[in-house]
Amino acid sequence: MSEFDLDKFEAVIFDLDSTLTNTHRYPIIAIDLFLNESGIKDEQVRNSVLRNVFTRYTTAIQEIVEEAPFRTATDIVYKSLEDSILEIGERIDSSILEDAVQRFKNLHLEMSTPEEGVVEMLEDLMNRERKLGVLTNSFAGHATIILTNLDLIHYFSSIVDCGDVNAYKPMREPFVKTLRNLDIDVSKSLYVGDEYYADMVGGKTVGMTTVWINHRQRSLEDLIAKYGPQMTPDFVLNSIIEFADLI
Repeated sequence: MSEFDLDKFEAVIFDLDSTLTNTHRYPIIAIDLFLNESGIKDEQVRNSVLRNVFTRYTTAIQEIVEEAPFRTATDIVYKSLEDSILEIGERIDSSILEDAVQRFKNLHLEMSTPEEGVVEMLEDLMNRERKLGVLTNSFAGHATIILTNLDLIHYFSSIVDCGDVNAYKPMREPFVKTLRNLDIDVSKSLYVGDEYYADMVGGKTVGMTTVWINHRQRSLEDLIAKYGPQMTPDFVLNSIIEFADLI
């Protein structure tokens, strides 16, 4: 890894969930409440549904990245819940599914809080006259609401989510739109995120310098083997506060 020098960059672009904000595992809470309402009590079955919902969601995003038709995050959550329940031989009323999806969205808004050190870091970057952006795969419109609720909105000159471009990271479109919004050349931009596939692969695909926040302690070697050395992050850190200390 090369030595970090903030002076090389005129813009810093961040992922939102689990990078700037702590979502406090809201999807697990939402699924747990959904299973309670559905009368599913068996612990093994509940764990199976939980795993399958996440797998189906991830697979749906990857299929869209690989040129399947765009679907909203709301639709993907609904279908992931429905198919995971059908797989265990249960049928759930559509109104329960709709309520569960709405709960997902509500909890995302209600439970998101700034990660430790984020406010001070953003203040520092703003004082250094860096352009700041947010780029997220989450529910359309939620980034703006969350950043407004947390009194962080004023730091950012660009906020882009999947609904703005009908595309998900690591597709090029969200990154290109963000760079255009900020009126910044890719060579002068830095991207910071925690998801290797969405963030590091996406950032590298458009030629950005990338910072991987590896707070889940995943194997970099395994991910390089999976996605190729050309997608290797330029910097690997354990938390956003480490990035704040770095700058």
